[in-house]
Amino acid sequence: MRIIVAKYAGCCFGVKRAISMAEKALLKNPLPVYTIGPLVHNPQLVQKLFEKGLIPVECVSGLQKGTVVIRSHGVSPDILEKLKDYCVVDATCPHVAKAQRAAKEFQEQGYQVVIIGDRNHPEVVGLNGWAHNQAIIVGTLIEASGIKHADKIGVVAQTTFDQLKYNHLLSILKEKTTDLRVSKTICDATQLRQAAVRELAVQVDILIVVGGFQSSNTQKLYAIGKEAGIDVYQVEQAEDLVLAWFSNKKRAGVAAGASTPDWIIEEVVRKMNEFSGEKQLEDSGMTVAAGEFAPENADVHENKTPAEDKDVHEFNLGESMKSIRKGDILKGTVIQINTDEVLVDIGGKSEGVIPLGELSNRPAAEPHQLVRIGDTIEVYVLRLENEEGHPVLSKKRADRKNAWEKIEDARHKNMEINAPVVEVVKGGLLVDVGINGFVPASLIERGYVENLENYLGKVLRLKVIELDRSKNKVILSQKAILDEEYERRKADTWNALEKGQVYRGQVRRLTNFGAFIDIGGVDGLLHVSEMSWGRIDHPRSVMTEGQEIDVIVLGVDRGAGKVSLGRKQLLANPWSTADEKYIVGSIFQGKVLRIAPFGAFVELESGIEGLVHISQLADRHVAKTEDVVSVGQIIPVKVLSVDLENQRISLSLREAIGSQNQETKDEPDEAIETKQVKLGDIFAKELGELMDGKDED
Repeated sequence: MRIIVAKYAGCCFGVKRAISMAEKALLKNPLPVYTIGPLVHNPQLVQKLFEKGLIPVECVSGLQKGTVVIRSHGVSPDILEKLKDYCVVDATCPHVAKAQRAAKEFQEQGYQVVIIGDRNHPEVVGLNGWAHNQAIIVGTLIEASGIKHADKIGVVAQTTFDQLKYNHLLSILKEKTTDLRVSKTICDATQLRQAAVRELAVQVDILIVVGGFQSSNTQKLYAIGKEAGIDVYQVEQAEDLVLAWFSNKKRAGVAAGASTPDWIIEEVVRKMNEFSGEKQLEDSGMTVAAGEFAPENADVHENKTPAEDKDVHEFNLGESMKSIRKGDILKGTVIQINTDEVLVDIGGKSEGVIPLGELSNRPAAEPHQLVRIGDTIEVYVLRLENEEGHPVLSKKRADRKNAWEKIEDARHKNMEINAPVVEVVKGGLLVDVGINGFVPASLIERGYVENLENYLGKVLRLKVIELDRSKNKVILSQKAILDEEYERRKADTWNALEKGQVYRGQVRRLTNFGAFIDIGGVDGLLHVSEMSWGRIDHPRSVMTEGQEIDVIVLGVDRGAGKVSLGRKQLLANPWSTADEKYIVGSIFQGKVLRIAPFGAFVELESGIEGLVHISQLADRHVAKTEDVVSVGQIIPVKVLSVDLENQRISLSLREAIGSQNQETKDEPDEAIETKQVKLGDIFAKELGELMDGKDED
């Protein structure tokens, strides 16, 4: 008879962690040491721990002061409250703790919490406590179908629940609400064991499931085997095996629940070998000598020389065979985050430990800032074992090794890489590319960078321009990318430039005579006279550097590399309707813009100016224009003529005042007197200013 052990079998991480914490509590914590209920669902293991001093109790009341170990299944908040006067060692499985947090969060957010699991299982009882004991517990299709419709439902699952059954129940729950939130809480270790049994069941004639009769996950393994239609038996230890079971059986499979220690599995396999009279063992998850079982705490070395053995550590978790060496880079899953370290499942006999200082190149006060439970990360093996038997790992060094490979590849292929700015240093910026890279200030932008602090936290686009791995030196440039893109845009723009094209450009620089506009790598000149139909004293009065505006190409000189641009051509020309608006004989208020010996130029609106000839300034002889009007003064003017073709308007201040006086004659005496007073004030003021000027002469 050949014996095949399931690829994934035996104690999971959560059980091992609970056992380890309980054993440490027995050595270091105040005695006596209790657990609320059995630590795990394996009577043989519980008995061994009891012999060492770990006392299982059913309730908190009446306990002597000492230490209480919270078992891997976890407890409800009210139990924790009752234990506030005890020394508590919380060995709750991290996966269970995640489910507890999810149940609490759903409850606080107003969701109807639904727990998929066995209502009598201690883990489910504890989960319900975190939902204020208001959760609905379902374990069958009938129970799920009986749930009433709810506005919001939040789902958590017993970590050892059957995945396939869970999927069926979840599909029903989706029909019970329009707002369904699901927290994935079924443990991967449980799923792996269940999948391994399904795979094994089709290869064997008989399946032996090893584990406590009270173990929920072990019972599920048994049920999966029965579904395959083969002979399945559950045992807690080797003594439970019956020789008659193996009569005429050629291939026997062995599976084990997540709370079954390897020494029990080993005893079962050896007993089966004695029954068969053969020393053959096939193990889809192990590499060991035929007829032997490699217990979890044993190192297995095959066909290795002493020199090879020195740096090799091979072990079996019952889930997979791992062979690690110092310096290896492995993938692992974050399963626990403490204040100063992170625990990672790398598929070995015990979880690996990443000290806080080995998490990242970036400084962080807490590991939670860098990783989350469930993250898959790469780690570098620093040491095979610490004093507690855990491999010591480094995420920082794995990241660094991968970073160097990425940087070297980017340099070789001239590729762009993205990296956040983590620090401002003298002369430039430090960026995180897995290692610290340096970007000189002169290589950040195409132009001068005034304040480097503005770049903290921003992600830069970079190219590697200098690399020296022996000196841990990486020089990068964002300017190189921007220059390349600028030259490409410039070439494309020059090739496409034609008179009459309209571009969306950016104001690069302002001068007294105009503005230089970037229209795609090419700077064109927008002269001040082409900015508006109206008069502009300085470009900064109508635009700012960095502003985006629409411009039209007026001329292209490829030989000289010059482009002239216009903006007013894209704006409505006020002269197009001037004859309709400024009818001959009508009076308007205007602003004196310029004074000439022959008269004054008056702005009627932006872009429309008219000339008040010196002869049209007053009824008397005017020697100098400035004797009557001044720049900036608002005066009434009468339209004498409009020449659209030459864009000229003739105006008269004299006739505008005369028309106003005539209107005054036609008005009632009271209104006439009021206007006369106002006009008298105006002429008195102007006469006074004129006389003051003569006195000065």
